[in-house]
Amino acid sequence: MSGGWRGTLVATALVSALALFAFAHVTRGFRVVTSDGARQYDLARAPLALPGIELADASGRRFPLREPGSAQRQTLVTFLYTHCLTVCRSSASGQAYLQAELVARGLAGRYRLLAISFDPGRDTPDVLSAYARKQGADPAVWRMATVADAADLPALLKAFGIVVLPDGRGDYVHNAAHFLIDAQGRLARAYDIDRPDAVLADIVHAQR
Repeated sequence: MSGGWRGTLVATALVSALALFAFAHVTRGFRVVTSDGARQYDLARAPLALPGIELADASGRRFPLREPGSAQRQTLVTFLYTHCLTVCRSSASGQAYLQAELVARGLAGRYRLLAISFDPGRDTPDVLSAYARKQGADPAVWRMATVADAADLPALLKAFGIVVLPDGRGDYVHNAAHFLIDAQGRLARAYDIDRPDAVLADIVHAQR
């Protein structure tokens, strides 16, 4: 084998090894295959501090994202906007399922639900209030809100890894997930948007 071919093979092997190393890093040691999976894996290992952002709920009341409360009460969060006809339906139906299960299992005192709109221009308190009624949200368990200051929206979305892109028709293309904010106000877990049952399973397991 000539020196030129040998050098090419060595270079190819090196590039392949580097690519494999990079892929292993991105996939967290081949444990995940998507960016959402990587986020879930990372949060399970190391909860993240959340920014001190203020929200406004359907009654117009302002409150901090890291709202202080009972040391035993945690928050289950999802993102949506009320005009959405696609993935947001999964977000809302998932939280409706969780509300029913939390109440039925006597866990509503330990967990609360929070749906955050990333469309504050249209999702005013009146709109959020009407949406909450439509979803059957009990305000003692499930709160609808958006950012109190629209300038805080980019930082909020970045903290949760939510990507929102205008679709050119007045609506948005976006990803979604269920999130858990723990009693210390940290972003602690993320779940697939179509797996509220996995959220519930973790909640039930935590009570044992």
